[in-house]
Amino acid sequence: MIILFSTLTSLHTPKVIDCSIKKLNKALIALKKKGETIRLELMPLLAENSKKEDVSMQLKQYALITKMQQQDRYNQEYLKAVFNNCDWPKKLSKEAHTSIYLILQHSDDTLMRSYYPKVEELVMLGYLDPDDAATMFDRLQLNAGLPQRYGTQTYENTNNQNAVWPIQETEDLTSLRASVGLSSMYEYIKETKESIGVSIVWDKTLTVEKALRFKKQ
Repeated sequence: MIILFSTLTSLHTPKVIDCSIKKLNKALIALKKKGETIRLELMPLLAENSKKEDVSMQLKQYALITKMQQQDRYNQEYLKAVFNNCDWPKKLSKEAHTSIYLILQHSDDTLMRSYYPKVEELVMLGYLDPDDAATMFDRLQLNAGLPQRYGTQTYENTNNQNAVWPIQETEDLTSLRASVGLSSMYEYIKETKESIGVSIVWDKTLTVEKALRFKKQ
């Protein structure tokens, strides 16, 4: 783990960015793929370790979490440099726009909140998908300790379960999710289990007060 940490912290984010669209596309897509690779490896491991206490698995999990956090910090600093030098260029490819969105989605609350209006704008212009703004809205609600709207966010509770964060209104949730291109909650839970092996529990009666009390720190 020491070698891993040292390798990642040796990365230096450039303060001046080449704003040519071709180079930005390549760099942003590469960062997205790095983050996705780590998360795809980590998520099943987290789910498996919740079922049994395995020291070797915990060490591997810790190493991956450290690697993920370091990569996220690097991505965020790179993105800030892009914004400072190039703004958010609309001529980027769809995948590069998605890369920026995903980096923001895994960033600190201040950076995410400051660019959420831009995400909404780019959704309206067709550069991002409607569910991108919906997911970011829910993430900001969770961070603020408020109920989410679309049911996209989960948290780890004190029973080591991946649980759905409280939802503001569940009566018309399927229609609301469909309006932004999301499948129903039941399909989402099933797909998550089948695709990455992560089980999600959903208590429709869960309140924010109770969730905060049993949220694993």
